[in-house]
Amino acid sequence: MSKLRIIVLTCESMAGEKFPLWVIGKYEKPRCFKNVRHLPIIYCTNRKAWMTSEIFTEFTHSFDLQMKNQNRKVALILDRCPAHVQIMRLTNVELYFLPPNTTSRTQPLDAGIINAMKC
Repeated sequence: MSKLRIIVLTCESMAGEKFPLWVIGKYEKPRCFKNVRHLPIIYCTNRKAWMTSEIFTEFTHSFDLQMKNQNRKVALILDRCPAHVQIMRLTNVELYFLPPNTTSRTQPLDAGIINAMKC
């Protein structure tokens, strides 16, 4: 079995809006992207293909700018991952962290949405 892994960061709204996927891979220029000029995702790299606080901060600031351009204020519900750090100076995004060990019961994306995307 292949040991190659990727991380996919998903972000959806309760109204059904879908935002671009952030994919974290291991390689800077994977062969599968050889002749691809435009990706419908945002691709980041990391030596172990893991979410880091730097990638999360980049995502959060990008999302905040997108919401500011649309003149919207939103709440972002997050699980207790060590990479999900508290970020200050966000103007249009409020971060809410779920209590420890309750993610599988309370987080909407764990209620089948992520599993359906994997299939």
